[in-house]
Amino acid sequence: MVNAIQRATTYVPKGGVGKTTSTAHIAVSAYNDHGLDTLLIDLAGTQNDLATQFGLANDVLDPDAPISAVFSENWSFIRENIDNVFERMVFETEEGPDLIPADNGLGAEDNNLANVPRENRYNRLEKFITDEVASRYDLVLLDLPGKEDNITINGLFAAENVIAPLKPGEFERKQLENLQRELAAIRDDGDHDAQPMLQLVFATMVDSTTNLADEFTNVLAEEYSDISGPPVSESANIGNEQANGRTLFALSDDELYDTGRRAREAYRQLTTSLLERLEAR
Repeated sequence: MVNAIQRATTYVPKGGVGKTTSTAHIAVSAYNDHGLDTLLIDLAGTQNDLATQFGLANDVLDPDAPISAVFSENWSFIRENIDNVFERMVFETEEGPDLIPADNGLGAEDNNLANVPRENRYNRLEKFITDEVASRYDLVLLDLPGKEDNITINGLFAAENVIAPLKPGEFERKQLENLQRELAAIRDDGDHDAQPMLQLVFATMVDSTTNLADEFTNVLAEEYSDISGPPVSESANIGNEQANGRTLFALSDDELYDTGRRAREAYRQLTTSLLERLEAR
């Protein structure tokens, strides 16, 4: 066990860049390779991709205690009057990490937060993690929506350490620059103490046979040398195993293509780098 829970969130203000895949693989590596009791919290919307990644999509359709309740005005009452409410939120995966899935109420709660005074709007998830998660886990990883909304800002406040996976492309590179400005604006806001920082940047879905992929990974390595990590190879294994409800870590070497083995090793290295930066912060 570590002395205090480590926190990080995967976030880029764009979908389809490998956020959920990366979150899942980093969580499994943290559990398997580093022995950390790990909790995943899916805030990315109703598609529940993290649940699908771990073969739990049908199990989480109607959770007893949805994560959206944490953002509501009634959360204190719910927490005090429903027995074992936290335990009822959590689903075990077969690969080690636990999961709190997304639910249909997140959109409504995001809208409701717009009516909450600003000084109380963005601290609800942080309080939930401090009150409920910190005593139970070593590491919590958040998967955020691919857009800046009230739920996303709650996640950035709560985690403070940001992981940015990026599919090779000029638009994605610009989004990374936008993310840096967004985090700087939050840090410079004197109304709170949150200090979210970009801790890990890496390329995903990398086809090493293309010039675009090589150029993109080289740019990341040069412009973000202190926080860039190894690229994750594009591999049919990733999509196939998502359909089977597993990560690459559930397969033996013989079951993986060469691209799958490289991708899995990249996620191992990325996890180690992330944990080192979290410990150093």
